[in-house]
Parts: sequence; C-alpha cells; structure tokens
Amino acid sequence: MASQTIDILCSKCGAFMIRYQKKGAGQLIRLYLDKVIEPDFLSRLKSVSSKSDLPTLACMDCGNRIGLASIPEGGRWSYRMIKGSFRRKRGV
Repeated sequence: MASQTIDILCSKCGAFMIRYQKKGAGQLIRLYLDKVIEPDFLSRLKSVSSKSDLPTLACMDCGNRIGLASIPEGGRWSYRMIKGSFRRKRGV
C-alpha cells in the first residue's frame, strides 16, 4: 500500500488543521495519532492513558467538530472522523 501525506481542512471555514501520513487509498475513517505530522500537540496525545483524556477533535478557528475519540485498536489511539465535517487535500 502506498503512503501519502494529506492535509485535513475544516469544511466549515476552510482552516488548515492537520497534516497526516495516510496509508492506502480511500476514505479517512480513523485518524491514528501516531501518524500525525502536524500539529505537535496532537502527536503528543498518543501517550494518553484513557479515552477521557483525549479532547474532541475540533477546528481551532470555528469550533467545528471533525473527530471523536476512539477506543484504541492494538494500542493505537485514534479519532473516528465525522464524515462531511472536514476536507482533505494532497499535502506537500
């Protein structure tokens, strides 16, 4: 599977939110914290101990919710992305 860098933007205001290393083609259903490139505060959250320690993933500019904390699969914390609340574009 090919890996690609994508930028995740808020669908409401268009603000840049996350740069992410996505594996394979298709929809973005789960955003794994260990694959976040930017911003740093999100990638540091991968060491949390419980689901309640993960904040809701929301746009810093307008507050639009784009992801909900998800129970870890194989020890990998992630967010379940809310369809239609974000846009993605190919990163640099």
